[in-house]
Amino acid sequence: MYSYVEAERRKFDFACELLRDWSRPLVGQTLWNHTAGLDKDIRTMLLDPGAEICAYVARDTMKARRLLSEAMRDFRSSGAIAAPHRLRVFWVPQDFDADDEGQRNLVKDMLTENVSRDILMNVVFGNLVAEDVRFFVRTSGSPGLHFALLHAISTTRDPYLRNKDLALRFQVSQGAIRERLLRLLGCGFLSQFGGGATLTRATLKGRVFLDLCSELWRQSESGKINAEMQQLLRLLEMRYDPVALRHAASSLHLAGPALTEVPTMVTGRLVSTVASAVEKWGIDVSNIEHVIQTDSDQPSFYLGEGRDEFVARVSGGK
Repeated sequence: MYSYVEAERRKFDFACELLRDWSRPLVGQTLWNHTAGLDKDIRTMLLDPGAEICAYVARDTMKARRLLSEAMRDFRSSGAIAAPHRLRVFWVPQDFDADDEGQRNLVKDMLTENVSRDILMNVVFGNLVAEDVRFFVRTSGSPGLHFALLHAISTTRDPYLRNKDLALRFQVSQGAIRERLLRLLGCGFLSQFGGGATLTRATLKGRVFLDLCSELWRQSESGKINAEMQQLLRLLEMRYDPVALRHAASSLHLAGPALTEVPTMVTGRLVSTVASAVEKWGIDVSNIEHVIQTDSDQPSFYLGEGRDEFVARVSGGK
């Protein structure tokens, strides 16, 4: 995502287009020694009407941080019609030596970690869209179970978690677990190997959704929704309204267009769903530690020679 590409080269150092609709939600610049151009970089990015995210990869020096602070203060006071919170700054150590392979790998890992933890960027690049959220909140009965189930699968270290185990953990029927798994699969929050009821994994979209829900719940608890979260809600065709939260909490066991399609009610049901999962099953959303299952976690039958022979047999090969 952060490789240099020809994207209006005279204006930006790099950009990204989404194949699903050829939109260009990200533009970016880099800053190393030429700090005099920082103000121009900031204005060029933030005044671009098509960019939801403005990424700035910059050398971490006191001069650069001071100039960035001054540029942002001047930009806000100028009255320009733009959203400064779209700017995401990723600092690179000032003594970074690009000719050193070890340092290159370290900086690469550092940037990957910082970018992957940025909720706003993951909402866009994780392909989380408004319909995914609405499909999730259309569930009725057993409030919070589908969120608790997604949380359990995303944080488990057991790659062979069975429906029976999940039903026992949450004290519900296996039928209720199967129904929620199907909904989570429909949202794209889970993937299954071979279509079975086991070997289920949380997808990138599912992990992003968990982080988003957790942050939204924490902010709603404080009663203060920050600018970044408001931008996220806008991208997902949602809106925060304390009044809707109260209505959603009392009708979470029901479903219907008036409850699951209105932007304020979608937000309310999402917050109430997390609150129910926290209250009923003690789900910890303060710091979700996702466990990413890899192919090496799968049994050898699915990944070894047995798999190849099976595929060749059912496909008519030899």
